[in-house]
Amino acid sequence: MTTAAPRRTGRRADTSALEDSTVDHRYYDFSTRLRVLDEGDWTSRLESTVRVWLAEKSIPMPAGIPSAHTSESVDAKIDRLELPGVAAFRLTLAEVGEQGEWRTEVLGVARERGDGWISVTVHSQENRFANRPRVVPRLLEGLEVRDGSSELLDDTWIVETSHVGEFFQLLADPGRNAPVFVTAARPGVELGKVGKWMELRSRELAGLAHSYVLSAEANAQLMRALGEAHGVRPGTIRSFAPNPVAHDREDALRHRVVGAQRLNSLPSRAAGALIGRIARFEAAGRPEPAVLRDARRAFDRKALEDRLRGRRARRSGQPLAPSRPIVPSRPTTEPASPSPAPSAEAPADTLPSPAPGPPEESAREEPRTEVPSAPPPAEESETAAAPQPVPSPTEAEEPGATDSPESEPTTDVEGRTTGKASDRAASGTTPGGPSNVSEAEPDAPSEGLDTPDPHLAELFALTGVTSLAAVLDHLRAQEDLLEEVAEEAQEALAERDRHADTAEQLQRAVGDLELELSSELTRRQTAEQNARLLSVYQAPEEERDPEAIRLVELRAPEQFSEVPDAMRKLREYLEFTGDAAVTAALDEYDTVNISAKKCWDGLLALHDYARARSTGVHEGGLVDYLRTTPHGFHGFGVSNCATQESGPTKEQKDLAEQRRFTVPTTVDPSGAVVMWPHLKLGKIGRISPRLHFHDDVAGTGKVYVGYIGRHLGISSDR
Repeated sequence: MTTAAPRRTGRRADTSALEDSTVDHRYYDFSTRLRVLDEGDWTSRLESTVRVWLAEKSIPMPAGIPSAHTSESVDAKIDRLELPGVAAFRLTLAEVGEQGEWRTEVLGVARERGDGWISVTVHSQENRFANRPRVVPRLLEGLEVRDGSSELLDDTWIVETSHVGEFFQLLADPGRNAPVFVTAARPGVELGKVGKWMELRSRELAGLAHSYVLSAEANAQLMRALGEAHGVRPGTIRSFAPNPVAHDREDALRHRVVGAQRLNSLPSRAAGALIGRIARFEAAGRPEPAVLRDARRAFDRKALEDRLRGRRARRSGQPLAPSRPIVPSRPTTEPASPSPAPSAEAPADTLPSPAPGPPEESAREEPRTEVPSAPPPAEESETAAAPQPVPSPTEAEEPGATDSPESEPTTDVEGRTTGKASDRAASGTTPGGPSNVSEAEPDAPSEGLDTPDPHLAELFALTGVTSLAAVLDHLRAQEDLLEEVAEEAQEALAERDRHADTAEQLQRAVGDLELELSSELTRRQTAEQNARLLSVYQAPEEERDPEAIRLVELRAPEQFSEVPDAMRKLREYLEFTGDAAVTAALDEYDTVNISAKKCWDGLLALHDYARARSTGVHEGGLVDYLRTTPHGFHGFGVSNCATQESGPTKEQKDLAEQRRFTVPTTVDPSGAVVMWPHLKLGKIGRISPRLHFHDDVAGTGKVYVGYIGRHLGISSDR
């Protein structure tokens, strides 16, 4: 009997969290932008789909807009905005579970004419791979989403010769933004079987890309139309970027290829994640539509305004009802004249008029919001000053509820009402008798006024003052500070947006420069190979070196996953003993094959170094060979060759073990040696590929390459 797996809050289980220093979030975050061409109020359907999806995740959202739900592990908010010419909807969701914190945003913007955009992003705070959210396929089903003139669907399509024209139109569509992932079937292989194989590896492409399978005949037509360099080899998956240029080998670099060896070495789910990462990287390189960017920033400003200034509206609203009004008399700087004792015939609720305050107190600036005072009794004289209620501690803590009557009393640190002894003596009052309190609540027991108020005492302790007037001044100062913070936060938000725009422009510029550099490397390698070929065939036929002819006719690999197989043709002087899967993993990051080309240059240099030593053309070591490369032999930049690691790295045993790689037992009886020497293959974002080797030319006559992959650990990483 099988038991259901325990429900995990947040995302599907994933243990592939990586260190910040090695993560490019363009690969790991899910981010898609869907162009909607639909009629009616499709944002209502978007909201309905989002609410159903949240309910399935056990996140109940209250009806209405804005709507929020907060719990120990979930913080969700739905909101709408009306912007000039567009209506915007946004969900922000933060989930905390066994895999850390996940943040999701669903943003929809509808123009008045009906079209618009939807953006869905998922980000892991712990650098995990964000699986495609289930809401995306539902949006593709429920709304008309288009990429150029083609509909974007969550399906894999099979293309035979009868439909190859439509496929060519999709590739050449100038309005297309999403990549087209394509595999090809071998002649005679059942297309349905290949289609199922492709479906398993395109499971993460919903909302990001198109998925197709070409028959062998359709693939042949593709190569005739675009050129052999743009063809799709059976067993590989090629990603066609927008606007391919026919018969342009340099343009073929833009359309990435995942090799058959790499795909076959991975389980189907891992291969699907690899294809998904490539699709995310390519999607991240496309500029975000301005209407989406502006709507997101408007929501961010609104959220900041709500967070920092959400209490402004309370200043003009009704104050909270105090639990017990306490209105002590205002202190005076000069002795107050005694108040006449109340007449025995006077009504019980008639109180004497308070003593007027000094002129400077009466000239005090009026607060911004007035607290309404209680109406005086009908019997009271119009000239009698009606004391006003003092805000309760709850009111005093709210920004905006800081108003006080023009004549304010003083309260001691225990919360008791204090006044002049002469006032109490003249009026015949005692601490337990009638006191000068507000008539706002005539039924309140007067004897409770001398009881220490714990709320006021706590308020005074928090603010470090001993009077309500000082508390109100303190709150006004805090309000001013809050206003300054709000302005600074808005400025910081605007500055962040400016930096984001600059970073996006720089990222696109870097991508263009990398493509240009890769093309330049290809031209240089082609020119050098032609020069060596010309040199070989200029020699008399009897003097031609067969090995030199074989090398100049050797086809260079296009990416890292092809390197181990290509090295088999160099095994007379060069042998690969490493893990081909580790090498193939670099294809994910080497987007335009710059480092792969440098790797091949380095391998040819190592091969020719061993060949030169064996044939007597060169007698020195590798560094000398690179400095004075003989004519007709491959060279490599000496600055990119390191014969040792740093001292601290060599002293740590675990770092040395990372560099222990396999060699034949004829080289070392243990079958492994520590390979300190290495070639530097450039830098790909945060990835710095390395090639570690062992020089055994003096023994077996070969150079052994034990590792081609990401930079291994060094002492400075600790």
